Amino acid sequence: MKPIYNAITAALQKKAAQFNILGVDPPETFDIHLGQELNPEEFEFALPAIFYDYSLDIAGGFVYVYLYIVQDYGDDTENFAINRDRGIRFFDFLTAVKRCLNSLRTTNKAYGKLELYQEQPQQNPDFYCHLLTLRCTYNANNDADLDDEVSSELFTLELKRGRLRNRIDV
Repeated sequence: MKPIYNAITAALQKKAAQFNILGVDPPETFDIHLGQELNPEEFEFALPAIFYDYSLDIAGGFVYVYLYIVQDYGDDTENFAINRDRGIRFFDFLTAVKRCLNSLRTTNKAYGKLELYQEQPQQNPDFYCHLLTLRCTYNANNDADLDDEVSSELFTLELKRGRLRNRIDV
């Protein structure tokens, strides 16, 4: 999942202007998800933050990427709040993230383009949290990262385009 992680990191940096256009700050932190928003006293991170996680459905041929968007609560969001427009700017941040990642591709041909699959607010007493789920196709037969040789003194295993062959070295 390293190709997707690297592609997202590069896209957020390269397209940082999307955040400026919408009047919000770009993410200060992009990292692997370790439950930072659930235990903030255990981690150091600056807000707004995006935390990356994933799952791979090999049989179905999909990769699911989970982006945990974490922001300060900020101003009030009630319909009668004086600064309501500032309070709901987290929607602008989400829009900027989605614009940056829309149809993103990696250089690894095993992965298709990322598409927004699901979006869901997360309950949290300390932060505004939102989970964006992106999905792309995955084909292990095209995964260049799997074209490696793993050797020992007695035998070699070769993984080529998803097929495993062994060769005994005597």
